[in-house]
Amino acid sequence: MGSRSLFDPLVDAYDAARPTYPDALFDDLARLAGRPLAGADVVEVGAGTGIATRSLLGRGARVVPFDIGPGMLARLRERTPGIPAVLADAEALPLRAGVADLVCYAQAWHWTRVPAAAAEAARVLRPGGALAVWWNDVDAEDEHWWGRQQDRLEAMNPAYQRGYRARPWADELRWTGQFADVVTLAGRWARRIDVDTYLTWLRSKSYVAEIGDRLADFLDAERRSMLRAFPDGIIEEPFRTVLVVARRP
Repeated sequence: MGSRSLFDPLVDAYDAARPTYPDALFDDLARLAGRPLAGADVVEVGAGTGIATRSLLGRGARVVPFDIGPGMLARLRERTPGIPAVLADAEALPLRAGVADLVCYAQAWHWTRVPAAAAEAARVLRPGGALAVWWNDVDAEDEHWWGRQQDRLEAMNPAYQRGYRARPWADELRWTGQFADVVTLAGRWARRIDVDTYLTWLRSKSYVAEIGDRLADFLDAERRSMLRAFPDGIIEEPFRTVLVVARRP
């Protein structure tokens, strides 16, 4: 039986090069959720290889991660032995009602059908609990290398558009009627990585994989472009991390 996850074939690249999340995000999450992460019962949906899982565990949360990709969950279990990672869909979590303090989606909420996933999150949350969704978005719109990359992606993958995640996330959650309070915060940070790691990071993206037979051409062009922009081969990659927290009544 095949995997439903677009990311299972990309698990090695995903695990090797995806960015983590800044400490400030988890501080903001605890503050907006109205409780410390230490001791919180957290349901993490779309957990992938466990990048956010490990950060939540490191802050003392009790985390049960879910994903639709058996390959991604297998890597999560390898990296975090003993964790009860579960194969499940965001719209049908195998949990009783009212068991979680937090439901989290790191880099995953845009894959859901919002009304159904929001209703399921609200079902498993305790009264006063919170749904938290967040993303790392590359914050390089003013950089020539980023513009060239996006032009290349849109030409080589006609299904891709650079603004595909520009949606009113908070409003969409308000419109479901499931939550009493919805707050959005954003912060900026950067990481420094070598060009080979950067290309691995590109290969971890589903819309890059969808280039198909021309993937090698795309990556060769990106290597040349990035070395023009960063001649020492060390890339300064800026991010904007967006956090949306919705409290259940």
